[in-house]
Amino acid sequence: MFKKTKFRFGKIARVRSRRTGILTTDLLIAAVTLLSVITFFTTCSFQIRLVWKDIRHQRIAMEELNNQLESITLLSETEASKALNSLVPSTACENSLQDPKLTGALSKDLLGTRVTLQLDWNQRHHGKPLEISGWIQNTGPEVDLQSQSTPTPSISTVQLVRMPQQPSQTVSFGKVKR
Repeated sequence: MFKKTKFRFGKIARVRSRRTGILTTDLLIAAVTLLSVITFFTTCSFQIRLVWKDIRHQRIAMEELNNQLESITLLSETEASKALNSLVPSTACENSLQDPKLTGALSKDLLGTRVTLQLDWNQRHHGKPLEISGWIQNTGPEVDLQSQSTPTPSISTVQLVRMPQQPSQTVSFGKVKR
């Protein structure tokens, strides 16, 4: 009925018996563990919902900035300056984000005229506004490729255009060496 077991040292360690019932402490430990897990998953589900909401707002803001930047970079420099003075978020952006503020600026750099747009709104965790940059497409005098005397092939081909060269510059890590 009872079996005595010995340790290596030869002393009697304990008496083993078969348990046939559930103790109150076992039930208490199981209930506390279950409540802890339920509480943890409930708070996680609410936090995940808020994270997905923040991700949705970031996507909407990024789409708004991309659309605005795409339309502004197609304009000339003077038209872009006028467009930046009258920037207004779209109605979809205003309906989705709380109090969106869209601002923009023009600046000159090595690549041409840069347009920088910023979008800020009331977020749960206020941080830096979302920002995107692009360059105005400087279109020179248009060349009519169809008026050339050579016949055009039926398959579209790539044509290389040589641009006037500026003094040699090596650009590395955002610094200019001359």
